[in-house]
Amino acid sequence: MPKGPSKKIWPKRGQVLIILAGPYRGKRVICLQEVQHAVFLVTGPFKVNGVPLRRVNRRYVICTSTYVDIGDVGSKVPDELFQKKPKNRPNPSGGSKEKTEEKFFEEKEKKRNAFMELRKNTQKEIDTPLIQKLKEADPLLLKYLASTFTLQNNTKPHELKF
Repeated sequence: MPKGPSKKIWPKRGQVLIILAGPYRGKRVICLQEVQHAVFLVTGPFKVNGVPLRRVNRRYVICTSTYVDIGDVGSKVPDELFQKKPKNRPNPSGGSKEKTEEKFFEEKEKKRNAFMELRKNTQKEIDTPLIQKLKEADPLLLKYLASTFTLQNNTKPHELKF
């Protein structure tokens, strides 16, 4: 008997997703919130499987039936993490070249360090309570998130139930 078309399942807050493409393909992550239409904020947590806070398009994830009660973890994430960087234009001032280069690289390094600190702190703020909630919910859930999703030659993906 033929099956009908499958329903699109949209990720909800706290649902475990599998990333299909990119450097983290096959990793299981937790959906924190919908940032834009069909773009979701997910995390590994980083200590569990190495996936940092990322935005992922709906087309590049599979929704699983596993849910985790995450409460209000990750509800407030700074917008600066995902803004585009402004293009640097050369300075048209007629100052000495050495001072301009030194200032340029010093400013660039300061901005980069500040951004990396913001990223690390945000990751810690989200992951610490999230890992605690995962441990309370089910001790095997951390091992489940740490494992990667793969298909074997004889596996039929259209018959799998996620």
